[in-house]
Order: sequence, then C-alpha cells, then structure tokens
Amino acid sequence: MFLVHAPLFFLLTMLPMLLPVPVQAVIPAVGVIPSSLNVELEQNFNVDIAISDVLDLYGWEFTLSWNPYLLDVVNVAEGPFLKGDGRSTFFAYNISLADGRMVVDCTLLGWISGVSGSGILSTLTFHSKNYGECPLNMYNLLLIDSNEQPILCQTLNGYVRVISPHDVAVTLVDVSPLLAPIGDPVNIDVSIQNQGSYAEVAQVTAYVNSTIVGIQQTSLNGGSLANVSFTWNTTACAKGDYLILATISPVPGEVDLTDNTKTADSMVTVLTLGHDVGVVVIEPVKTVVGQGYDLGVTVKVGNCGVFSETFSVTAYMNTTVLGFQTVTLSSGTKADILFVRSSLSFSKGNYTLNASVSLVSGETEIDDNTLADGWVIITTPGDIQGDFVVDIYDAISLAKVFGSVPTSLGWDSNADINNDSNVDIYDAIILANHFSQH
Repeated sequence: MFLVHAPLFFLLTMLPMLLPVPVQAVIPAVGVIPSSLNVELEQNFNVDIAISDVLDLYGWEFTLSWNPYLLDVVNVAEGPFLKGDGRSTFFAYNISLADGRMVVDCTLLGWISGVSGSGILSTLTFHSKNYGECPLNMYNLLLIDSNEQPILCQTLNGYVRVISPHDVAVTLVDVSPLLAPIGDPVNIDVSIQNQGSYAEVAQVTAYVNSTIVGIQQTSLNGGSLANVSFTWNTTACAKGDYLILATISPVPGEVDLTDNTKTADSMVTVLTLGHDVGVVVIEPVKTVVGQGYDLGVTVKVGNCGVFSETFSVTAYMNTTVLGFQTVTLSSGTKADILFVRSSLSFSKGNYTLNASVSLVSGETEIDDNTLADGWVIITTPGDIQGDFVVDIYDAISLAKVFGSVPTSLGWDSNADINNDSNVDIYDAIILANHFSQH
C-alpha cells in the first residue's frame, strides 16, 4: 500500500533557523544508478537514486517518470543516506501507475544538522512486462539544507532497455524451381532472423529429405535479418518428390527452439529427362466390403517426365479388372483416379490390389508402370473386422464410431457398411440382420 505524499516544505518548517551551514563548493548531483540498464522480459530489477558531493542535506524530493507500457513499479524504499547513524526520518511516496510517474520525498526529523557526502537516497524496484526502451526521467528535484534553504544541484537520468533473450530463427525457406529435370540445380534461399537483442553467431544447415545440402556460419546483430543461399545439385538424384528444410543451430542461452527449423511450403519434384509416367500409390476406400456393396479403389498416378502425356490407367483386384480410365497430365503433376465397382460378382475372400499405366511414346523407365499395393476383403455384410464372421466384436466396432461421418475424429470407413458416408442405424440394422453369419 502506497503512503500518501506529504509536501516536503511542510515538514521542513520544523527545522531550526540558526544551525551553521557549511559552504557548498561542488555542485552535487542526483542521478539514476546505473544510468543505462538492459533487462529481460518478466524480470524484476532495481535502480538506485544516488547523490554525490552534497553538504548539509536535511531533506529531498524528486519526481520520476517511465513508460508504463514497458514497466511496472514493484517497490519504493528509502536509502540509507539520511537515516544512517540512527537518525530519524520521514519517508513518503505517491505513485500513478497509469501515468508512469512517482513523487518521492524524505526528510530528517529533529533539531539536527544535515548529512554531507555521497550515498543512496532511494531504491526503486521495477518489473519489465513488454519489450522496448524507455528513459527514467527525473525532474522537480528539490534538495533542502538544515536552514530550509535550497541546495543547487544537477540531475542525471537513466535509461532502461527491455531486451528479448537469446533467440535465432528460420523464418522462410524459398525453393526454385519446384520442377527440376535430373541434373538441373535447385536454389534454396533461407531467411533467418536474430529475434533477440544480443549479437549471435549461428550455423545454418539446408537439407533435402534427411541429406545435408550445405552448412554455412553467419553472424547476426540483435534484431537483424539475413539470407543464406544454397544450391542443390540433382545430378545423382532419383526422380521423385523431395522435402526441403533448413535449421539454425541454437545459440547459448536460447530457450525457444520451436522456430529453429522450417520446412519449405512446397516439395521439389525431380523429373526424368524424357517421357516417364507411373503409378504412385493404390488406396482402397474401404479394406473390408460387404458382399453386394460397392468397393472403391483410388490409384494415384504421376507424370515424372518433362513432357505432357496422355495415357490409360487400369486397376485390378488380383487379376480381375476393376476398370480403366484415360488421363492427361502435364509435366511433374499427379492425379487421383477413382474406380468404383459392385462387389457382387466377387467371391468372399482376400484380394490384392494392383494397377498399371500404359507406356507412352519414348518411355524407357518402366519399373513404376505397374504397382501391387494394398488389399481388400470381400465378406458378409456387417463383418467390420474382416474375420469372416459377424459377431459382438463387429458390433463393438460399429458402436465406437456410431454417428460419425468422414470428417469425424476416428472415422472408420469399414463401419459405414452401406457406403452412405454416415455410420448410423441403417448400418446397425445390416449388422443385426447378418449377426452370427460365417
């Protein structure tokens, strides 16, 4: 609780008028010590209000201002200068936190001479709450001797910087081109920033997938930005997609490491120098399909060559053709082709999925023109687990995701028995109608 400020001149009326006063030869100074201070965020710190070379000081008063957005006052305490050697004093202050201003005063009590020399008048404790810089301005300074006469003096202000801790970051990883024929260079530009206030030396590393492309050491002043460039030679690379990322090494004292690594927004596709199409992946819409309901298979295909191509895509279950489609893809692009067919003509059992793309003119790399990947079980409707029996375990699987849709957390497409994108009462009825069937 802050004391109500009492005007110093009122208390000084109690002073004697006839005490001998020494002659002041040097102009005393009152200032903020230390005069310049760097502090970190959310830190309590002290500054002293000190006086030097004063004669016969009986009382003092000052006003101090600061930036209230950056600092809060925690405490104001009297220093030892006047109250030393058992002297009695009156100390008071008044603070306006909103305005960032305080008035502080102190006086001796009794029929005594003032104090001479140098020392601490008051100690102020602040708390840093935002980054920035602000002066600690002292004004309306009043020094009074034991005969109630003002003492000529000078003031020295202070300055506080609320600095961020040690912190470096990767802010951007820019890659060009995104489509690169084998052998073409790819430029990797890494933007980094010193988000702290200290000068730092850090190491920047660029990666392609998990392989190091290059390492560079760089120096950064506090708050500064820099760009570090790397060149990736794709000569020895296989065709395909590559993830590009960069890291900056932690600096001593760094705590926030979440932004020391950044990945490029887009992958780089290395292309074959010629004509080249292929199957990338095969994914069933459902791995367990009730006999008589539609089954779906998505085939992702890609054009890994440098020319636009038109070709056919065929999907199979074992050796049975699910269907075929014709697709046109520009260089370096991919597409998902969906095949849907009724499972009624398929016997119950486990089927391997495979797909193929037709050769295009001039194509020589054909290893990826066919792919066998994944499986589908055709079984009794309601057999969600695919063990060829409809039982309590299937009922539990349905109950766990009952009421869910494809966007729901934990969605299980196998529990959507009738393929209406909703696990509901209709699926439960189908399961019940086939319960205990093998």
